Amino acid sequence: MKKLNFLKALLGLTALIASSVSQAALITLVPGQNTVSTGQNINLDIVISQLAPGGAPSLSGFDITLSFNNSLAGLDTSDTDSDGVFDAVTIDPASQLDLFGLGLNILGTTMLAPGQLQIFDLSFDLPTDLNDLQANSFVLASLTLAAQSPGLVDFVVNINGLADGLGNAISSQVSNASVLIEGSTTAIDEPSALLLLLVGMILLGRRHRAGKYISA
Repeated sequence: MKKLNFLKALLGLTALIASSVSQAALITLVPGQNTVSTGQNINLDIVISQLAPGGAPSLSGFDITLSFNNSLAGLDTSDTDSDGVFDAVTIDPASQLDLFGLGLNILGTTMLAPGQLQIFDLSFDLPTDLNDLQANSFVLASLTLAAQSPGLVDFVVNINGLADGLGNAISSQVSNASVLIEGSTTAIDEPSALLLLLVGMILLGRRHRAGKYISA
């Protein structure tokens, strides 16, 4: 009997561990393109998924740090409207942490060091509303960076904190991404080269005719 109870308890613990692992949120970096040229923009989405649809855990706040090689990719830190968020960053574009558009969230961006961007957002929506109305997958932030130099730039997210509707920590996993920046090349297209050749032939012909008139 004791052995049977022990096995039941062991199975229950195993199921609990498996459940907690399967409910871990996933943070994924999704670049708009895997390869860009220098001078082009790098569009990057930070996506959260594997939240419980129509229930807990929903997300009420996050604090993350995005790291990248700032000699390869540059981020404009202008904040023209002085709202505490860089113009090149859009936090929660689908308003999943501000479901009714009240604009009461505490959110912002900070450069902790060159190539280290902190992004945070804290919702004031009710836990029941977050649980009932929030999607189980959405974009935490969208960024636009400039491809500055050729090379492979790695984008890495560190999770400082994820909170559910009650403020409890949410376990998470991260899937990072890389973008290849290629050197830009300037080539003369064929029509332009052909046009230059025709102009050269015309000028040569005029010089030849001018020489004939002078000798005559």
